[in-house]
This record gives sequence, structure tokens and C-alpha cells, in this order.
Amino acid sequence: MPDRESPRSPAVVVNSLIVMTGLVFVYEVWLGSGGSAVDAQSGFIASWGLVPREFLRELTSPGATRQVVWLTPLTAMFIHGGPVHLLGNWLILWVFGGPIEARLGHARFTGFYLLCGLAAGLVHVASDPSSYLASVGASGAISGVLGAYGVCYPSRKLRLWWPRLSIPAFAFALLWIVIQVISGLRGSAAQEGGVAWSAHVGGFAAGIALVWSKRARATACSRLRS
Repeated sequence: MPDRESPRSPAVVVNSLIVMTGLVFVYEVWLGSGGSAVDAQSGFIASWGLVPREFLRELTSPGATRQVVWLTPLTAMFIHGGPVHLLGNWLILWVFGGPIEARLGHARFTGFYLLCGLAAGLVHVASDPSSYLASVGASGAISGVLGAYGVCYPSRKLRLWWPRLSIPAFAFALLWIVIQVISGLRGSAAQEGGVAWSAHVGGFAAGIALVWSKRARATACSRLRS
């Protein structure tokens, strides 16, 4: 589903995110290859994934847990539950991330990406506060990138691999979020490793809100200058 137009500048942050998540996944695989594979790998995910119940317990009773759980909304974004999970996120980030990075600039895109991921994690915690299942993956942040793309380039055509047709970016983003909402209402899990559909919706909404606020500020400033 490649975009018909290439970004105007190198997608430094997008490429760096792909490399970093790839290296973390290689480390996960290495943990799974040892003698205590299951314990080491599951322990890593449990320690650095976002566990809603543990996260809330630390907020209400600081020091109640041994892990630095307040960091897990960030660290969970770089861990993935399996190759399909990772490759799917890579694909969406590669297709939609470059144009958004070119539009925002490298530093702003970095902040935008992290904020979308953090928003997604907090929505997930709020939607299932009693869960002890570790949520992992960059899907929430990448959902924010997709939402931003739909706002910034609503009429840009995307060529789907299957079925073979072109679709406006806004229509694609709208269809995608409708699928997430329906899946969330059905109470399904999004990916391996406990990533919830609610995180996708939260990241998507954050992405739209952030770029919309940026456009609103730009419009207001242009009116003041005129």
C-alpha cells in the first residue's frame, strides 16, 4: 500500500524507530533461545510492558512495585509480541510516517510519535484497569501517525495491494478506525502480547488532535499577520 508521493526529506526518525524496534525484537528472540527461554522472555515483557494494574498501583502507592512502572508506557512501545506484530507496524510506519515527519520536522515528529504512544497506553489502562496482562507494541503511536496522515493528506490516493484499487487517505483512515472501534466493542485483543484495540483508538485520536491543533495555531497566526 505504498504512498504515491515520497516525503521531501529523509525519514530519519522513521528509519531510526524501525531500527530500534528491530534491535529490541532481536534481543527478545535471543532471550527466547536460552535454556530458560520462557521465563527470560516473559520476564522481560512483564517488566517493560505496560501492565495496567501494576501501573495504577504504583501511581496510588509509590514504591509498591519493584519495577519502574511509570516508564512502561514508553518502553512498551519498543517491544513487540511476535514477527507479524512487528512487521505490520513497520509497514504502516514506513508508508505513512515519512510524509508526516517531512511535514512536522524530525524533532516535532519524535515528540508527536511518543505522545501518541503515551496517549494510547493511558487509554488502554483506563479501559482495562484491573488487567495484569502486559501490553506491548508501537501500534498506538502508529495509529496516531495514520490519523495524522488522514487529516494532513485527506485526498491523497493510496494504492492498495489487495483489492487492487486506489482510495483517498481520509477514507482509508476512517475505515481503519471504524474497524478498531467495532473490534474493541467485541472485546477482542489486538495483537500478540496483549495490545488492546482501545490503544489503537486512543493513539488515532491523539494523532488527529495534535495535528489539528497545530493547523489551528498556524491558521490563527496567519490571520494575525494579515
